[in-house]
Amino acid sequence: MSAIIWLRKHRIPFFLKKLPEVSIIMPVYNGEKFLGESIYSVIKQSYSDWELIIIDDGSIDNTSEIISDFIALDKRIKTFYQTNMKQGIARNLGIKHSTGNIIAFLDADDLWKVDKLAIMVDFLHQSKCELVFSDAYIQYDDLSDGKPVIKNQTFGVVNARYQGINGVESFLLYNRIPLLTVLVKRETLFEVGLFSDRGISEDFELWLKLLLKGVEFKSLNQVLAFYRVHSKSTTHQDKLAIDASIDVIYDLYRNVGKSYKQLFNDYLKVWYRRKLETIADYYAYKEFLAVIVTQNQNNFKYQLLKIFNLGSLGYKLHKKLIFHLI
Repeated sequence: MSAIIWLRKHRIPFFLKKLPEVSIIMPVYNGEKFLGESIYSVIKQSYSDWELIIIDDGSIDNTSEIISDFIALDKRIKTFYQTNMKQGIARNLGIKHSTGNIIAFLDADDLWKVDKLAIMVDFLHQSKCELVFSDAYIQYDDLSDGKPVIKNQTFGVVNARYQGINGVESFLLYNRIPLLTVLVKRETLFEVGLFSDRGISEDFELWLKLLLKGVEFKSLNQVLAFYRVHSKSTTHQDKLAIDASIDVIYDLYRNVGKSYKQLFNDYLKVWYRRKLETIADYYAYKEFLAVIVTQNQNNFKYQLLKIFNLGSLGYKLHKKLIFHLI
């Protein structure tokens, strides 16, 4: 056991400096527009026992200068640089450099309410589980005049507990966690290998892996953060997110135990239908058809799709046919 791990485990001051309880991981790529607001929302927290680890994911704008200014202002802020490898890898680098027992996440365009950490740290301790999350507002940027518009739309998080097969099924239906609200025990993340490098939906994959491992989640319906939607955010890539979610479920399906096999197969079909509902042209349909056939090579029913000529039937009729087959 290394000295730093021993010190973290026993909460003993390192060079007379107490290790923080919470490590906040913030990846950023060319985030000069919103980064300052996001960092400031951390500095203003009523709960003060934290460190903020900012991973500069190869930015080429003024991101590094903004980070340097805040480091000079608050020594609890640290930064690390990597060449552009996307958010999952950036978050992993931050987690590996963290010293807190609890990990929190905040992207460089999102915001926390001033009491977010205080409420959620207390909730984590009271719940005695490994991961907690809360609700958040969805803040839309009005691109016409540059001023943000806050609508009363939230993620709809409810007070709930997720664990075991029921928890897995709840998350197979959709990703219930706004990442910016999560608190999770650090060692729990290492048990499942941290985030993948998918680029989209790597958090969805991580939650499912944790639930399959038996980790317990608890949620709080209180709104404690603001998730910002703008032209460069992943929310504007919903169709890609559906594709990535299908890939996540399919990849996990291939390796889950027998008790989960049918459940994953059933929800893979649910996501197939969701994808089909978004398709409005021949080429997109043809591309997705290839995905279905490839992912179901041992399923005779799906292989029948190759027999029916897509060109002669027309993709709309063919799409109705596949709805009946799924």
